[in-house]
Amino acid sequence: MEVLFNEQDIVDSVCIYIALKERMEPEQVEVDLELHPSLGITASTLALGRTARLHEQDIIDAVAVYLQDYHQLVANHLQVNLFFRKRIDLLHLFKY
Repeated sequence: MEVLFNEQDIVDSVCIYIALKERMEPEQVEVDLELHPSLGITASTLALGRTARLHEQDIIDAVAVYLQDYHQLVANHLQVNLFFRKRIDLLHLFKY
């Protein structure tokens, strides 16, 4: 099975990931996704007045947590690839 995530799906995953780590509600987390030529896809977050930067592996981990907690998929069975398509927006592909 392959599933494509759009930018909002990734933002939601990062919000949930940070909220779990900080023991807060996902609605209290702000996320800004960025594409850097040398770093790849990153996310800047703001939660409880603290900022954090997540790199690609952190975002992949966030999506795995989201899929495990909200869709009952086994995180260890996921193959996750992040990529960007200009016309379609940011997409995230995973195979289960």
